[in-house]
Amino acid sequence: AVNGTCHPDCFVCTDCLTPFRDGCFMELEGRPLCSLHFHSRQGTLCGGCQTPITGRCVSAMGRRFHPEHFVCAFCLRQLSQGVFKEREEKPYCASCHDKLFI
Repeated sequence: AVNGTCHPDCFVCTDCLTPFRDGCFMELEGRPLCSLHFHSRQGTLCGGCQTPITGRCVSAMGRRFHPEHFVCAFCLRQLSQGVFKEREEKPYCASCHDKLFI
């Protein structure tokens, strides 16, 4: 369908089978995808809110985050300086980490 013609209700995301009602889709390896599944396959979904990242991002703990969503798991303050401590796959600011685990 990417290179052909089909009914609007038949032209769907390869992963979720949802039609592209607004006509907007992304293509990956010749397959049409909605924005969510395109970014999921590309590894560009935010690890905090699970929505696509299209601008700046923070890469940490093997995931990517919108900068505003990379926060301490306890106090929820933004970890903007790139300094954090990880515990059980969660980021903590140094202060909360020391209070909780030391």
